[in-house]
Amino acid sequence: MRSEDQAILKKYDEDLQRYANAVVPRLSAYMEDQRRPFQPFFKMLFDFYLFCSYLVDSGLFPDDQKYQPLKILYAKCSLSLLGIHGCLSNGLLSESSVLLRSLFETFLNVRLILESDTDLRLQLYAEFQYVEQWNNLCANRRLLSAGGMTPEQFSRTFSETSVTAIEKNFDRVKHNYHPKQPYHWAWLVFKHTIKDARNPSISYIADHLDLAFDYVKVYSALSISVHNSPSLVHQVSTGKGVSLAPLFTKTMYNSGSLALDYVAKITEGMVRYFRFRDPDEIVTYTTAFALTVLDQYDPEKR
Repeated sequence: MRSEDQAILKKYDEDLQRYANAVVPRLSAYMEDQRRPFQPFFKMLFDFYLFCSYLVDSGLFPDDQKYQPLKILYAKCSLSLLGIHGCLSNGLLSESSVLLRSLFETFLNVRLILESDTDLRLQLYAEFQYVEQWNNLCANRRLLSAGGMTPEQFSRTFSETSVTAIEKNFDRVKHNYHPKQPYHWAWLVFKHTIKDARNPSISYIADHLDLAFDYVKVYSALSISVHNSPSLVHQVSTGKGVSLAPLFTKTMYNSGSLALDYVAKITEGMVRYFRFRDPDEIVTYTTAFALTVLDQYDPEKR
């Protein structure tokens, strides 16, 4: 490293240390003070995540490979709830919105799989991984052809053996996905109901599952956070300008309650499908838990 670069590093390291000495103690005190009123709410989110973990460790899922998609989706939704808990606990409302939007997609997938023809839909969801691998291979081939990567870079990711395996797997399953644009696992489910046999959109699936309200109020609205809209200014502004300080607002109750409600409904679908223990008893618990949170932490009542 050049001596000039070392001098610059030393300069900013020293500046950063002085800044940290002044800011970190105040930030810690600010976080503790701002977080305190929300702690009971945050605890309930974490407790429901623990309940999900308890169900899985108690044998919710049968030891059968065909149920792997449901295992993956349940793990994803539960970890999304934990991630939302972590974001909200640190005043990161915008970041929690990204996870909530993803959780809504997981909710749609679970509802669609369990709706009917579950064995077929489990297969379609599981085998879509081969289509995704094929799409990734094609994208890298286009990049290689356009000069965006070297043959050496391509071969480090795709050996001859892996390319052969990807092509073989794709050929085996491709008849179940869109012939020209295989971009959604559930194409076959809606092949005869969507005009021109297009891939189903998120909004189409939401309408199909009678979740149009959730799509508009949750998924569509949260695109502001996902796509970095200028409308985010209210989440990063203190009124005096943009701030990097975490913000704790009553809006967090909405995000956390919605997340918990979706995970509770996914849990209900799982325990009923697998007839785990006493499904009615478990659903009574999860429903009561979610309703308690919604009742206690409705922003309109606080």
